[in-house]
Amino acid sequence: MLCTLLVFGFGCVHRGAAGETGDAAFSIGYPDASTPAKVGQHYNAKPEGRCNYENGREARWTTSGAKVTSGELPPGLTLEDGVIGGVPTKAGTFTARIEFSGVVCAGKPHEGQAIDVSITVK
Repeated sequence: MLCTLLVFGFGCVHRGAAGETGDAAFSIGYPDASTPAKVGQHYNAKPEGRCNYENGREARWTTSGAKVTSGELPPGLTLEDGVIGGVPTKAGTFTARIEFSGVVCAGKPHEGQAIDVSITVK
């Protein structure tokens, strides 16, 4: 049996007050998540953040935690340190909202970022 796992993450963008030096925009998603998964084989989707200074230059980002706040991941997949991983065991479409807390982008704290993720396992 062949299973395909499709994940679409939609991130939030947060901008600080206009005019602040070093102000940063931040968004997060799961670009690796569209890679198909197979039953019985480990799957791993890491979150990637887009953190830029206002001038467009890339900056570092960190988060202190991630959790599913609504919906659910497919059976067999878990969320640990923001990474969705495991072996899917059930076909279907699953939707979850993942909230990242303690977000720091370009050295400045940001409000929590929430991402809606839709995972289809076939």
